[in-house]
Amino acid sequence: MKYTVFSSGSAGNCSLLKTNELNILIDAGISKKQIEECLSPLNMSLNDINYLLITHEHIDHIRAFSQLIKLPNLKVIISKGTLKWITDYAREHNKIKDLENISYKLQTNMITEVKRIDDTIMYPTININTLSISILPLFHDAREPIGFLFEEDNKKLCYITDTGYVHSDLMPLIYNCDAYVLESNHDPELLMASDRPYYTKLRIIGDHGHISNEDSMYLLSKSIGDKTNLVMHAHVSQECNLNILIENKRKEVFKQYNVDDKNIDFVILGLAPTKEYLIWK
Repeated sequence: MKYTVFSSGSAGNCSLLKTNELNILIDAGISKKQIEECLSPLNMSLNDINYLLITHEHIDHIRAFSQLIKLPNLKVIISKGTLKWITDYAREHNKIKDLENISYKLQTNMITEVKRIDDTIMYPTININTLSISILPLFHDAREPIGFLFEEDNKKLCYITDTGYVHSDLMPLIYNCDAYVLESNHDPELLMASDRPYYTKLRIIGDHGHISNEDSMYLLSKSIGDKTNLVMHAHVSQECNLNILIENKRKEVFKQYNVDDKNIDFVILGLAPTKEYLIWK
């Protein structure tokens, strides 16, 4: 399995997961042209993408959705609430073509509309060939945000961004993954000292906002194990965070909880594409 980040942050989120059998885009928060430009060095085009997974409906995650939904062979995995928001928006703004494309994909079973299991916060697992995708319930100011846990041959990649917290029911699922893509959005002091409106600050630090550096590192301290070899700090605020603050907070929290990280590679993501990371063979 290989993983490449095309962009991570409030200006746009999009990444590529490659297995032996599948090519999966996670979010489409940059333009179609940018996605094509990122695929080109990998000797790929949009026609090579099998699935598009959408976390939620904010523009930095669905900017190219209207263009990608036109691709005839592209399948989509999306929560029921997010799809309803997108279709409601298309209807309100008279985006007839978007509605037609969504309707066609629903009729041809090319959209998997994930729904929570009754009386729980959890979702059914999706199995595609040898790949298992656990849908993770998240908590953000969106209709029905989700994250993902990818598993193949007893190897796991956890993808969580855009959430105010991680529910305790998820902890056994995400323990000791081989790789984590985890939000480390802001430093609270920088955020509160910024010029952002006060209501925006409260939104970000709230239970349906974004994970701070300290909360992210605490979560990692309780999640990483002897199998973990890669951690990517994702959705880093350009205005209210600094790489050095992320690194210092990681060292501080890991020391406090006696976390052994000597065999782990740490990457701080941004708006520029990363290299292709080999998660496991």
